[in-house]
Amino acid sequence: MPSYKFRVLLDTEESEEIFRDIVISADENFEIFYRAILTAFEFTGQELASFYVSNENWDKGHEIALMDMELNESLNSPSIMKETIVSNMVTGHGQRYIL
Repeated sequence: MPSYKFRVLLDTEESEEIFRDIVISADENFEIFYRAILTAFEFTGQELASFYVSNENWDKGHEIALMDMELNESLNSPSIMKETIVSNMVTGHGQRYIL
């Protein structure tokens, strides 16, 4: 079964490099990926979160939200983590996300 390896970097005020490598099956959804990140960094996960598809300049693109907060459907509505398969959002080697 294909999988992806993501390097997750934690941004800190001390500018120290804290990262975890997370391997996730290509057919898993972003909520599984999110939970793996929480576990890897020992976060509690009490906050709402979103992934943003990003480019090499770390600009925020399409949002993949933990839950649906939209009251109506629109073209710019975020995807939902539980409904979004990781392999459907990876466009190539070096794909970046902001969480």
